[in-house]
Order: sequence, then structure tokens, then C-alpha cells
Amino acid sequence: MIQQVKLSKDKVIPSLITVLVALAFIFPIVWLFFSSFKQSGELFSYPLSLFPSKFTVEHYQNVLQEDFFIYMANSLFLAVVGTLITLAISAMCGYALAIYRHEIKYTNYIFGIFLLGTLIPGETLTVPQVSVISFIGLYNNIWGVILPVVTTTTGIFMFRQQYMSVPISLVEAARIDGSSEFQSFFRVMLPLGTSSAVTLTIFSFMWRWNDYILPLLVLSEQKNYTIQIAIKNYIGNMGVDWSSILAASVMSILPIIVLFIFLQRFIIGGLSSTGVKG
Repeated sequence: MIQQVKLSKDKVIPSLITVLVALAFIFPIVWLFFSSFKQSGELFSYPLSLFPSKFTVEHYQNVLQEDFFIYMANSLFLAVVGTLITLAISAMCGYALAIYRHEIKYTNYIFGIFLLGTLIPGETLTVPQVSVISFIGLYNNIWGVILPVVTTTTGIFMFRQQYMSVPISLVEAARIDGSSEFQSFFRVMLPLGTSSAVTLTIFSFMWRWNDYILPLLVLSEQKNYTIQIAIKNYIGNMGVDWSSILAASVMSILPIIVLFIFLQRFIIGGLSSTGVKG
């Protein structure tokens, strides 16, 4: 009984710290949500208040009357297509690095080179990426934002680690039955990587949806803007339309929240399945 009481007390402080950290992360989102319903003159009035004195949806109406849905469609196309290509490349690379490590020499060294690539800051690659995009004629094209970032070492690592936990005898049995390498990958191994695929889907969708620097540099015409770039338009030479920025920001994070709610139960399983084995 004494031991049980002691264990309970040991959990109190970590639990309180966890709650405080969670509140620190949630509070800005809560403030953003309620402030988007405040009147423009109330945003910076003192004393500051969390809740609006009078709710108004005027800012949402102003945002929706503009080309908001076009920007949302561009962002959705970027996030969905980019995520699908990322999943395909990551799954195939992970399969090759996991299954062929006993058959092809230096496979693990190649994976090591992939990992070394993570040491290079992504910002240093921005200028070469834009130069290549312009050279191949994809400047001011949504594909110029999608293609440079479809490969991710994180995704390759997740699939490789999960496939390494699968007995290689499954692939060998499929080969004996006459399956080609593509059939072995598509019919046998790909279904076994579902948890990694779902986890990478969430991460990749968020990366593409929230991407700002590359779309800002590549997309020049307003009709091609993503939602993150479009929000910048509310910052003008004569001032900043904070109310519209808040309303547009709230609507821009809704797809991420919906996706996370539906797929959150797969995240822990997907990450735990990528533990180092073999």
C-alpha cells in the first residue's frame, strides 16, 4: 500500500509538468481562435482579454469573399500529391534497403549516405533547388514546389526499419511462388508497412501544407499561391490586416486538425514499429 502511494506521488510532478507544457502549446491556438472573432479595434486594446466582448464573423466573410478557396485548392493539391509521391518513393527505397542488405554489398553504406544527408540544413539547398526549377521550366508552377521535396530520409528510415522487422522468408516464399520483385513489394511487404505509411502521411501532409519558403520563391502569380503565401498578402504597405490574418490562419489549420483526429491512433504504432531491429 505504501509502495502504491509512493508511486502515485512519483507520477504527480511529471503529470503536472506534462499538463503545463500541453497548456503552453495549446494556449496560442486558443488565443488565435477566439481573437479571430474579435472586432478589429479590440485586438490590441488594453487590458487584453482572451474572449471577444462581441463575437463577429465579419473577418471570415471578408476572407471567403476573396480567392481563399483557390489558395486552399492549391495547398490541397500540393499536400496530397506531394504526400502520395513521398509515400511511394519512401516505401520502395525502404524495401530495397531492408530486403537487399543481405544480397547486395554496400547497401547499408548507401543508407548511411542517406542519413548523412540529414546533416545538411534544408535552407542551404533552397537556392540550388530554385535554380534547377527555373532551368527545367517549372518556375511559377505548382510542380516546381512538389518535386524538389518528395524525397525524405525520415520516410525512408521509417519504412526500412519496419521492413527489417518482417521475416525475409516472406519475400523468399513469394519469389519461389513466381512473384516478381514488384509483386513481392506491392502484395506482400507494402500492406505490412501500413502503420509507417499512415504516420508518414500525417507528417508529410503537414510539411507540404505548412511549407512557406519554397512556394514563396517559386510561385510568382497570385492564382498559383498556396494558402500560406496568400496570408502574407494581408500585410500591405499601409498596414497589416491582423483580423483577416487570424481568420485565414484558423481556416488554414482546420485540414491539419481533421487529418490528425482521424489518424492520430496510428502515430504511436507507426513510430514504435520503426525501432531498430535486426
